[in-house]
Amino acid sequence: MSTNDPDDRREQAAQPRGALREYEKIKLDLADLVREVVAPAETGEQLREEGQELLARLAEDRFNVAVVGRFSRGKTSLMNAVLGTDRLPTGILPLTSVLTMVRYGSSEQALVYFGPRSLPLEIPLGQLAEYVTQEGNPGNRKGVAFVEVQLPSETLRRGFVFVDTPGLGSSIAASTAITTGFFPEMDAVIVVTSFEAALSAEEIEFLRQAMQGARKTFLVLNKLDLASGEERDRVRRYVEERLAEEAGAAGIGIFAVSARDGLAAKLENDASKLAKSGLPDFEQGLVHFMIAEKNVQVLALACRRLLELAARAGIPAGAPIPTKVREIQGVLQGYGAPKPAGTGTASPAGALGSAQVQLEQGCPVCGEVTARVFEFFCHSQYQLATSREARAAHVVAGGFCPRHTWHYEKIASPQGVCASYAVFLDAVAQRLRSLASKAVSVGDLASGFAGLAEAHPRCRACEEQKAAEEAALAKLVSRVTGSPGKLPLLCFLHLPPFLARLTDQQLARELIMHQAEACERISENMQRSVLKLDARRRALLSDEEQRAHLDGLMILSGDRQIAAGGMG
Repeated sequence: MSTNDPDDRREQAAQPRGALREYEKIKLDLADLVREVVAPAETGEQLREEGQELLARLAEDRFNVAVVGRFSRGKTSLMNAVLGTDRLPTGILPLTSVLTMVRYGSSEQALVYFGPRSLPLEIPLGQLAEYVTQEGNPGNRKGVAFVEVQLPSETLRRGFVFVDTPGLGSSIAASTAITTGFFPEMDAVIVVTSFEAALSAEEIEFLRQAMQGARKTFLVLNKLDLASGEERDRVRRYVEERLAEEAGAAGIGIFAVSARDGLAAKLENDASKLAKSGLPDFEQGLVHFMIAEKNVQVLALACRRLLELAARAGIPAGAPIPTKVREIQGVLQGYGAPKPAGTGTASPAGALGSAQVQLEQGCPVCGEVTARVFEFFCHSQYQLATSREARAAHVVAGGFCPRHTWHYEKIASPQGVCASYAVFLDAVAQRLRSLASKAVSVGDLASGFAGLAEAHPRCRACEEQKAAEEAALAKLVSRVTGSPGKLPLLCFLHLPPFLARLTDQQLARELIMHQAEACERISENMQRSVLKLDARRRALLSDEEQRAHLDGLMILSGDRQIAAGGMG
């Protein structure tokens, strides 16, 4: 059954972020506390440097996961399912000895790296096979070191980095060697096999090596949809026995999954289908390991280090900063035991890779208004510079208001301004002389001049802006109510008049929740930006984090070209 209720969809989108968001909030809180410790002017240089190193550790924190398996087991399909996207290409020929890293990016792109000293080559995802497959790049003749794919997936944004490795048992001899040699750098390893042909000799050997390397290892039995109930039980028993006998790896988590059905369920918002795919169970195992077993260690170490820095800075143990750190330590100790792997129970709302809030480049109403006002000034500046009638009408209308006067200046040339406003100023001079000759007191002069200076009863730019806002709001209301889908993100200047035009209370409520999620996301981007800049890790900034300061001001105050004046 498809999940169409807005509350259900919002719950599915929010739940995956819950545990990861809580973890990140703790990390950002710790970063704030580090800044408070080292911020005072009397703090020594040594303490500042150590604080900066601690910030760097927090900024660089991420969860590296290697995905390995033989060709056709469905490695890429599994990654697509976890990420909730179909953008990673599947069904291509076996990989060459090229690693493909999948990490977060504000927009979709692929970067091909040829060496440490060369700039990456940006390519469309559709051309990925030309660099990572045996057919497109036989024997890696192009000299590709690795490929980085960036996707706007919420799972990746929360700290996951997936590494798609060359297939085990590949005809390229170096492929398996590269795969087995790379996993020591990983926090976890996912070995993908399938119900069709579970556990090849290469997969058994790889599992043995992974366990010897003390890496957290997950075994995914993919293509659950192709096996009957009896066959599923038989294959699972076989896998458990082989792991115990040959790999000595009875502690490996085993998950039965249909990556194909899991991805389809996410794209269709089908909760029932998602639960049957087995994907949520697997994702819960990944998230729990990331937080409760691996990354909590990072935060626990940061807490201990922060308490040491606070003590050296002369901050009493009972002061607010150490007290807050100890509270965080208590929270970290409270993470519970992992859910037993492979139990067959799953929470559809716990799936990773759900739809995320996509931040538009500015309020859509502001965008349309800005474009229309810009077009108006382009036409007006030409008319004022070339037409005597247009200049006379401009004088009669009282000119532009102060804000739009400077809008006009940004568009017009100095020559055009002079041609347009010479007659205007001449008319102003005549009015001033008339005022001076008729006034009988200083008060008359002052009030008369004030009325003259503020007289813009028919600023044509204001009228154009108002008409543009009305048209943009009407168009947006028609779009949202006529074919509900992606909700708009409006600035707070245009949100009230937009809401006033809605008659559907549920739609209005959903829009407000969408705004709240956007504000929360921008806040996170701002905090991440501060952390990475304080840690001197500018290269780690995503596009969203680089523009977070502008996104935040835009949503609160509207586009600067409308709210604050200035078209440049």
